[in-house]
Amino acid sequence: MPKLSWSPYKKLREIKFSERDFRETLDGGQSFRWYAENSPLPEYSGVFEDCHAKLRLEPDGGISVSIPATANLEISLEKVRKYLDCERDYNRLRSELASFCADPIMDSAMEFYPNLRILRQNSAEALMCFICSSSKRIVQIKQCVKLLAEKLGDAIDSEANALPSFERIAEAPLSILRECKLGFRAAYLKNTALKISADKFDANSLREMPYPEAKKYLVSLPGIGEKVADCILLFGAARFEAFPVDTWIKQGMDSLYGTGSNPDAIRKFAKNKFGKYAGFAQQLIFAAYRNGANFSKASEI
Repeated sequence: MPKLSWSPYKKLREIKFSERDFRETLDGGQSFRWYAENSPLPEYSGVFEDCHAKLRLEPDGGISVSIPATANLEISLEKVRKYLDCERDYNRLRSELASFCADPIMDSAMEFYPNLRILRQNSAEALMCFICSSSKRIVQIKQCVKLLAEKLGDAIDSEANALPSFERIAEAPLSILRECKLGFRAAYLKNTALKISADKFDANSLREMPYPEAKKYLVSLPGIGEKVADCILLFGAARFEAFPVDTWIKQGMDSLYGTGSNPDAIRKFAKNKFGKYAGFAQQLIFAAYRNGANFSKASEI
């Protein structure tokens, strides 16, 4: 099979990253379909929905995009812009968050990650991927998701497949899902796909449903607890009121704010402390604490 041919790189004008922000945004646990390229500049190749792309960080902090030569460049660039949430004013968001919580800890996190963004992912894809994520490291989740696309997804081009629909997962033998190295998660994914198909549930509705209602539906699905539900809502539905509580957040919130490790107490604290910006605050704390940022003195609860 001939090697895939790629278009010349075209620069996006809307956003800039530091290298740390760029790598964390694409490869820090929000999404599991990006892979670092062996190139002189920081670069990732990845797939989302039916789009296969390479994103390169330029020396001035700008992002350049290359796509397979067979794809439509302008359509693909618009998809990348949407995926990177280019329409959201993150400078304003950061300013409002800093003003709302007036917190030196958050100031430190934002200084460590001055350009971190929340990817605007497809809701159904995020739901699938975060079911696969339970008790696995990022490198293992990537392997599961890649196999799922290869075995059940439609080809985008000669090197990449899209993720399958819930209908296709529901129809697939459980043995095929187990071949994706999902372990006990194979049954969760299969049964979730069966329920979503039976309910005729549109995952995109998670963007508009009242947050408590959306979360209630998600935790009714096999293999989805509160943490995974909040990951799906934050990373797959842009619900910034969601505050996923995993091991890193438990450690970070207790160390920085003295919250203790009870997830309900942490979520309650985050709602009061960060308000409607809680999801963005969570990702900043998660990334900065996990990667060794030096934080200012902890605030009082």
